Amino acid sequence: MKRLTFLLLFIISSALCAQTLSEIVDSVVNTKVLKNAQWSMFAKYIDNNEIIYAKNQNFALAPASGLKVFTSSAALSILGEEYRYKTKIFFDGKIIRGSILKGNIYIVGGGDPTLGSDLVKGSINLNDLLVLIYNAILEKGIRRIEGAVFADENLYEGNPISDGWSYGDMGNYYGAGCSALTINDNLYKVYFKPANKIGDEAKVLRTEPYIPNLTFTNYMKTGEEGSGDNGYIYSAPYQFNAILRGTIPAGVTEFFIKGSIPDPALFAAQILTKYLKDKGIEVKKRPEKLTKIKTYEEKNLITEISSPPLKDIVYIVNKRSNNLYTEMLLRSIGYTKNKKGTIESGINALKIYFTENGIDTEALDLADGCGLSRNDCITTKMMVDVLSLAYKQPCFSSFYNSLGVTGDPNDISYYSKYGVGTELAFNGRIKSGLINNVRSHSGYIKDKDGRTIVFSLIANNYNGSVSAIDKIHINLMVALARLKKN
Repeated sequence: MKRLTFLLLFIISSALCAQTLSEIVDSVVNTKVLKNAQWSMFAKYIDNNEIIYAKNQNFALAPASGLKVFTSSAALSILGEEYRYKTKIFFDGKIIRGSILKGNIYIVGGGDPTLGSDLVKGSINLNDLLVLIYNAILEKGIRRIEGAVFADENLYEGNPISDGWSYGDMGNYYGAGCSALTINDNLYKVYFKPANKIGDEAKVLRTEPYIPNLTFTNYMKTGEEGSGDNGYIYSAPYQFNAILRGTIPAGVTEFFIKGSIPDPALFAAQILTKYLKDKGIEVKKRPEKLTKIKTYEEKNLITEISSPPLKDIVYIVNKRSNNLYTEMLLRSIGYTKNKKGTIESGINALKIYFTENGIDTEALDLADGCGLSRNDCITTKMMVDVLSLAYKQPCFSSFYNSLGVTGDPNDISYYSKYGVGTELAFNGRIKSGLINNVRSHSGYIKDKDGRTIVFSLIANNYNGSVSAIDKIHINLMVALARLKKN
């Protein structure tokens, strides 16, 4: 079997060697998968800006998650790779009789996307976060709270999600809404017990963590064994009844899918209140969210929680294509540049940053920062220009290391099978994008002489499978890796 696989790779490799870049493009542009599509390619050498290949490079196309290149590279440059978010815990009122707080506790969100998540190196999970806050409250001598735990998410404003997002996305973990007080990646797991018979209802068992007041209208069915996660959660921000549809596999004791917490800031106040009560600290009033901006006295600071450095957050943004983290970066950029933590402010700051650095943004039309919206438009020329700009920045190594490595089975991105057995393996550093009828690949490749090529490939409205587009794009990336002067 191994010998057959090697033989097939050798045959494919030999065939590609016999074709030039132009010949590969010519052989596929009129095939069924691309005949009626909008497809674009742009590639150049980064050292002297020599154009290697250009086709439809000024077409305005949806990039899907390829857009994360724009947001993450700009965030590193604008905020700095060592930038850390701060979440602060305050109290107000007075501590009387040594242990009774005649006042409230406040969790003040600073825009940290990693709070209560261990997804990023150096961040701590939800339980450890609660332990940390509890111990800090104990150190202040507080054993009873006459008021409430309040969540303060007022640093950012506006809609938690983009108007361009699909209803089918926003209830699921990858469509989680943003808050200046994000917690646990703003997601929960809903566990099901599959039925004994395929097609029968899968019973809802529980959620982890428990989300107060969240209810389900359950239409989830039991699918075939091994069929995997084909379940969807239909919901929206601040909506506490979610509709469950699709299938989860038979043959397991239980199975979970991931949803987005309807109101993350309120949940933060709720779960801290519950934890304090469970540990014996009485909290007299119910948890709430602040509706007005409040100022805090530093003398009343209980503790401060720092995020990992931005470079480690960006690593997960691009390696794992994390939408929530990217959207949080967009709001951070907007707040830093315009003192307004909204989607619109972030997009405005991005446009200004790229324009000031000589990039033509005439075709740039964005609804978000992560590419989940089908309304986002860029060009492959613009993508290459953004990648070229990133190459010149002091923080380039942090950005470069966040991109997926082609053909590397140990990399946590999605490209372990790309170019195996060819010059592309362990060579490309790429970011892809995938939403409905959109597939993109962009990044850096070194040719046979060691020169760096920056490239972008985007397909919209193709007629066929994602794998068919992947095959075309991988063949073109291999061809780029095989270029040399003579």
